[in-house]
Amino acid sequence: MASNYNGKNKLNKPSTITHITIVVAMIITSALTVTLSQAFAQEAALGSVLKLSRASVPIDIPLIKGYENGNDIFFIGTDVSDKKSADQLTEMTNFTVNVAPLLSQTPEAAHGQVYVFTNGVSGKGPNGFQPPVLNAKPGDEAYSPLTQVNMVTWKDASAAKEVKSVQEITDTEKNGTISINKTGIIANHPAVQWEGGSLKVREDKKINDDTPYGPAQVLNIDTEKMVVTMVAHRGWGPDGKSIYYIVTDATPEMPAAMMGVSSVPFDEKLASTPVAVDLFQFMNGINGTGPMGFQAGIGAANPTDKNYSPMWKISFNEWKDPSKARILETVDDLVAMQKSGMLTITPAMEGKHVVNCPFFDQSTVFDHENKVYYSS
Repeated sequence: MASNYNGKNKLNKPSTITHITIVVAMIITSALTVTLSQAFAQEAALGSVLKLSRASVPIDIPLIKGYENGNDIFFIGTDVSDKKSADQLTEMTNFTVNVAPLLSQTPEAAHGQVYVFTNGVSGKGPNGFQPPVLNAKPGDEAYSPLTQVNMVTWKDASAAKEVKSVQEITDTEKNGTISINKTGIIANHPAVQWEGGSLKVREDKKINDDTPYGPAQVLNIDTEKMVVTMVAHRGWGPDGKSIYYIVTDATPEMPAAMMGVSSVPFDEKLASTPVAVDLFQFMNGINGTGPMGFQAGIGAANPTDKNYSPMWKISFNEWKDPSKARILETVDDLVAMQKSGMLTITPAMEGKHVVNCPFFDQSTVFDHENKVYYSS
């Protein structure tokens, strides 16, 4: 039997050192394996979640008062097809209104009517006169947030009186006391509060990066201070630029209810027109702050682009192998992944899912951020 001691009763160094070296190496290897496993697990966990900073921001948007069928209606003005009108509305509300020329291509059957006064009774409406008159409210068959602008002029301004319904305007025109200039200007005027209803208001009013997309988009409606506080969601423009958007209405009814916004059947009539621009949302892959619980969506236009519209036709992106998903930020990213066969892009709900999502650049959002409702 071999001894661990030599004739001089000293430790047999070569064999013992070798043994110790092997044991230490095994310990180090085992520890390294555990550490790497933990690191890979952590990396996988982190890689499966996209947490954007300032993913949701409370934003104050000025309300505009109008009349509908004799009753008060409060709406916002976010987009206009005509630059001069957009500039006037920006000055009136002190809130940047987007110029969206595509809105002028809205079909007659897909928009409502708004009547704006050029003289007559003084007030807080456009041009310094009475509030505008709208033809319908959410829930009405004829309601659309997109309204054709009609300019109403009293032939004798001293004989003017306040009118509060389309029927009154029609009767007054027949009497020959007003003239109506039916312009080609289309404005995006989503209704916020109306007779008998309003956009759904969130119960949980503290907004942070983990705030769920639904079940509502409004935090507060204040018709005395004339402001609505809404949730602005962060996403990407076609070039990867960060944008924010709000949601006011949609079609079909199911996704509208899920987001807590008005269901507007008229929106579907835009799906096959240039007015509805592509917006790509993710159905699986990297978890994040998008409406389906995955990464934020990508729009085909920035708010300053000529092809911008607040009306978006939704397509769903789906990774064939969600474990191979990666963050996509541009339309080119989407096209590349689609061509590679890794991603499928499908028009949502048979191409009938249209959402009214006015886009804003970051400066607009942070200039009007409501810090009371934000919780970091």
